[in-house]
Amino acid sequence: MSRKLKFVTAISQMTENGASIYGGFNHFRGEAIFTSTLNTCYFEDKTLVKVKGGGLNGSNYKCSSTGEFYRVMKFDRLF
Repeated sequence: MSRKLKFVTAISQMTENGASIYGGFNHFRGEAIFTSTLNTCYFEDKTLVKVKGGGLNGSNYKCSSTGEFYRVMKFDRLF
């Protein structure tokens, strides 16, 4: 069974020109659960999958259901 990691995160949805959808502040903020390899992030009702080699204009995760790109920033690890 894989270990799950919980982090305080800030998640911004990215536009096609590389800016955050809501510039100046983070779109989502809160706790997220990651797989032990950090390849998958579960935040609220979203399942975000790591984009290998970088995604659309600075994004690092992609929503598996909608295809939208997100920039996920991890802060403090929670136990």
